[in-house]
Amino acid sequence: MGPAKSKVEVADWAIQLDTWPRKLIAIALVFLTCGILIYRNWWLFAVAWITRSNKTDDPAIYERAIRYDPKNANYHFVLGQIYNYSTQFLNIPRAGEEYEAAVRLNPYRANHWLELSKYYEQQKNIDGARNAMKMGLERDPNYAQSHWAAANLYIRLNDLKSADLELRRTADLDVSYLTQVLDLVWQFYEDPDRIASTHIPNTHDANLTALRYFISVKSERGAELMWQGLRTFAPKLPERFSYIDYLVSINKVSEAWNVFLYPASESESLIFNASFESEPLNGGFDWRFASTDRAQGRRDTTTARSGFASWLVTFDGKENLDYSGLAHWIPVTKGKKYNLSFWMKTEAISTNEGMFVEVDGQASEKQVGTTYWKQFTIPFTAVSDLVTVRLRRVPSKKFDNLLKGKVWLDDFEIN
Repeated sequence: MGPAKSKVEVADWAIQLDTWPRKLIAIALVFLTCGILIYRNWWLFAVAWITRSNKTDDPAIYERAIRYDPKNANYHFVLGQIYNYSTQFLNIPRAGEEYEAAVRLNPYRANHWLELSKYYEQQKNIDGARNAMKMGLERDPNYAQSHWAAANLYIRLNDLKSADLELRRTADLDVSYLTQVLDLVWQFYEDPDRIASTHIPNTHDANLTALRYFISVKSERGAELMWQGLRTFAPKLPERFSYIDYLVSINKVSEAWNVFLYPASESESLIFNASFESEPLNGGFDWRFASTDRAQGRRDTTTARSGFASWLVTFDGKENLDYSGLAHWIPVTKGKKYNLSFWMKTEAISTNEGMFVEVDGQASEKQVGTTYWKQFTIPFTAVSDLVTVRLRRVPSKKFDNLLKGKVWLDDFEIN
């Protein structure tokens, strides 16, 4: 009985469309409803189409759009931008009216407030500029670009205290701004201790960026502070290379060596990676190398005097090379006597000028032709606290002077 009663109730209120007059009335009602909806909303589609097709930023287009949709904040904002920045349609008073209308109609768009702040600043309305900037930051507190804009406003207003806060917030939110932040604050303070404590977040990326910046402005104190911060994050060796090079450039070889070794405090050998057992890093106190079309250098794991690898350089025989494409820094003590030893092997090295190793002005015997592994020792007295070991070949003066062949190096040692 229950289901049958339900069907009867439905039948009582349902409109039966079983006759043509009733069908025509239903169709008419549908069209009438659609017509009313289209009539009430067609202008929204029309305005969207008008503004979308505007390729010239003609203000007349947005004036017309505002007539159809006067409560659309975006139309007022774009019109303000046109009147404020377009040379052809410049209208400063109208620009201010449109910016103010935009933030009144939609007070939640941060960029609208920021543009209004710029406008007020242009008009020397400093209080208005500050207030609009504050409103913009409140609307989007986690957007680095907004804080960067605020910092620049406060700098122009000579309010460095407020600028410092915004610059730090900018760097906290996006470390890619940090170099620009440092460029600004270095102009005002040139005080690495103040800048380190005030403007630089204590993160790996921030410390590394700041380290490189202080190196670029030759601030020894700033670079030292950033290294102290960076080393707590266990930076990779290549991340230290610029600081190592800087310390060497100011004759602080011992400090550079310590930075390279960190976290170790000392090393059994002054020659890092002396037997090429790891891939050279091409920087710091590891092997530095370069390859060209004429001379290809690489770690060779198929040939070694001991261990698992050696260094191989292959010459293609098309140039009379002046070669110095493999080098290594060694921290020593100035005035102290040393012996550098190493092993060399060659294969078909051409011309009368062979391969040799030099250190601190002293050179080993030159090798030409094909030779098996042979040990060489170079005695020298260090003339500074840093010496450089190089694989060398000087150009030949003979007619048949094109360098071809292979040379291997392995098992360096200094004592």
